[in-house]
Amino acid sequence: MPSIVPNSTWVAPPTPQTSSSCTEEEGHKTSIYTPIVISSTPAAASSTKPAEVYPPAPKPESSKPAPVPVYTPPVDLPIYSKPADTPKPAPSSTKEAEKPAPSSTKEAEKPAPSSTKEAEKPKPTGSYSNGGHIVTKGDKWAITYTPYAADGQCKTAGDIKTDIKKISEMGFTTIRSYSTDCGVFENVVPECQKYGLKVIYGIFLEGGGAGGKGPFSSYANSQLEDIKNKAPKDSVAMVIVGNECMFNNNCQASELGSYIDYVRKELQGAGFPKDVAITTTEPVGTWEEKGAALCDHIDVFTVQVHPYFTASIAAGMAGDFAAQQLEQAAKVCPDAAAKGKYITEIGWPKSGMSNGLAVASPENQKTAMKAIMEKVGPESCVFSFQDDTWKAPGALGVEQYFGCADAIY
Repeated sequence: MPSIVPNSTWVAPPTPQTSSSCTEEEGHKTSIYTPIVISSTPAAASSTKPAEVYPPAPKPESSKPAPVPVYTPPVDLPIYSKPADTPKPAPSSTKEAEKPAPSSTKEAEKPAPSSTKEAEKPKPTGSYSNGGHIVTKGDKWAITYTPYAADGQCKTAGDIKTDIKKISEMGFTTIRSYSTDCGVFENVVPECQKYGLKVIYGIFLEGGGAGGKGPFSSYANSQLEDIKNKAPKDSVAMVIVGNECMFNNNCQASELGSYIDYVRKELQGAGFPKDVAITTTEPVGTWEEKGAALCDHIDVFTVQVHPYFTASIAAGMAGDFAAQQLEQAAKVCPDAAAKGKYITEIGWPKSGMSNGLAVASPENQKTAMKAIMEKVGPESCVFSFQDDTWKAPGALGVEQYFGCADAIY
C-alpha cells in the first residue's frame, strides 16, 4: 500500500484580455463563459482502501482587470481507482480535501510488456469508429489543445497557426478543445480544417442546474449554440458534455443524462451526422461509483486516466496501467463501450515532486508517453500539447508541466 500523497490542485487561467483571437458574436456577449475554479469532494475511503480525492483549487491572483469574462477549461487530474478485484469504497460522509490518497494496483495483475508492439497496439472498435469521425494514424489519435499563452491570455492567430501545424506534423488526427473561447472558431478550427484535423468539442458544466451553469442553463446552451452554428459538420470527432461534472459534484446523473440527450437531439436536428458520438467523461472511480445511471444516455464510453497520480505506478508502467484502467472503467457501461471506448486525458509531468514511484522528469515523461502511445495511443487523447505556466504549481508542483509535444514529437 503506497503512502498517502497530496494530489493536484488545478486552477483556471487569469481572464484573458480582449484580443484579435478572442472575438465574440454580438448575440453572445451576455453569456460568455466565466473562469472556473474547480473544487471537489472526495470519493469514499474505507479503512483499507485510499480515497479518490483532491483538494479544492485556490483562485489565482491577478492584477489584470477582466473586461470580459471568458470560459476556461477544467483540467482536474484525479486519483485513480483501485484494482479491478478491489471492492468499491462506500460513500464517505466526511470531506478530507487536504488529504488526497493515491490508489494502488497489484504488480502481479499488470499485463506484461509486449515484445511485438505493432501487433498488440489497440485499435478503436465499435460502430462509432467506422463513420470517419474517429480517425487514427498509427499509434496516434488526439491531443488536448487550449489557445492560451503563458500568461493565460488568448494566443495570437499566428501562434495558433504554428501550433496546429506542429500538431499535424506530429501525426495526430484530432484535437480536444474544452471550450469555444479565445478564437476557437475564428482561428483554431480553420487551421484544423486546413490540415484535415478533427475536433472533439466540449460543453463545460458547472453547478446550479438550469438556473446556474449546469445542464439546460443559458451558460451551457450558449456553448451548444456555438457548436451548432459554427462547427463544420465534417470536423466533429465527438462532443463531450460535462468534463468531470459528477466528480466535482456539479451534476446529478439524472440531469446530466437528460442534457446529453438534449444536446444529441439539438445537434442532429441541426444536421450533424447521427454517428457523431455524444458522451461525457469522468475519472475511473466516479464512473464506478455514480456512472451506471448514464449508460443509456452516452453513445461511447470515455474516461480520464492519469498514471502519475497513482503512487505505485512508475513511468514505464504507465501504458499497462492505462490499458487496465480503461478496461476496468468500461465495464460500467459495456453496451456503450462496445460502440467505442476512449481515454480523453492522459499524460505525465516533466517537472515537479515525486509521487511514490511516479517521478516527474523530462526522461520519465518520454518513457511514460512512449509506453502510453504503444499500449493505448489509438484510443487516447494525450494531455497536453503545451505546458500551462499560468496555472498554480499545485501540491506536487507538477500542474504547469504536462506539455508533452517534445516528448512524443
